[in-house]
Amino acid sequence: IAHMMKTFLQETILRAGDAIMEYFGQAQILGSKESITSIVTEADLVSNKLIYDAIREQYPTHGIITEESEPYQEDAESVWYIDPLDGTKNFASNVPLFGINIALAQKAEIVLAAIYLPATKDLVIAEKGRGAFMIAAGSEKRLACSQKPDWKGAFGIGPVRYSEQNTKLQEKLSVLSEGTAWVSVPASPAVSAVWMADGRRNWYTSFGKNSWDFAAPWLVAREAGCKVMNF
Repeated sequence: IAHMMKTFLQETILRAGDAIMEYFGQAQILGSKESITSIVTEADLVSNKLIYDAIREQYPTHGIITEESEPYQEDAESVWYIDPLDGTKNFASNVPLFGINIALAQKAEIVLAAIYLPATKDLVIAEKGRGAFMIAAGSEKRLACSQKPDWKGAFGIGPVRYSEQNTKLQEKLSVLSEGTAWVSVPASPAVSAVWMADGRRNWYTSFGKNSWDFAAPWLVAREAGCKVMNF
C-alpha cells in the first residue's frame, strides 16, 4: 500500500473523529432505520459526508460502501467500507464507547484498515501482512492480541442481544471456563476490535453481518495475531 494512501486514511479518520466529538453530549437522534435499535444522529451523517467526499475527491475511481448512504461504484476494483460512527446508541446516551471503521478492499481482499476511537484517542492502522499498530503522538506500538492459553478466568466481549444463539454461546463458555469467564459488551465492533487487538480482552464474538461493521475489525484482529472465524 502506498504511503500516501495510509497518510490519507489516517488524516481522514482523525478529521472525522474531531467532527464527531463536536456533537458528543448534545447530538440529536434523527430517527431509526430497519430496527428500533439502529438509530442515526447528526454526527453519523456529518462523519459520513466528510469521509465519503474525501474518498470521492482523492480516489474518484474507487467504490464506497457505507452504512449511511447508497453504495457508490461497488463493483470497482478498490472499494472502501465505512462505518462513520460505530456505537451510535452509546454516543447518543453520552457513553464514550464509539468509533469509526474504515477499510479498503482491493480485488475483494481487505488490505488496509483504520479504527479510531475519538473519545479515548485510540488510533489503530493495519496493513495486510505488515501488522496492526496503535499510533499516538507520532509513535507506533505494534499490537498483539492476548496469549492466554485457556478459558479459566478469561475476560471477553460478547454480543449485545438476548437470543437463543447467544444463550447457547454463554452456556458453552461457562462450561469451558468452569464458570469463571467474564463478559463485557461495549456495543461497538470498533471498540471491541481495538480492545481485543491490544490484548485488553481475550476474545470477542458478535452475531452481526454488516460489512462496514467488520471489514476494518477483521483486518486489525488478523494483523494483531488473533484467530478470526465465523460461526
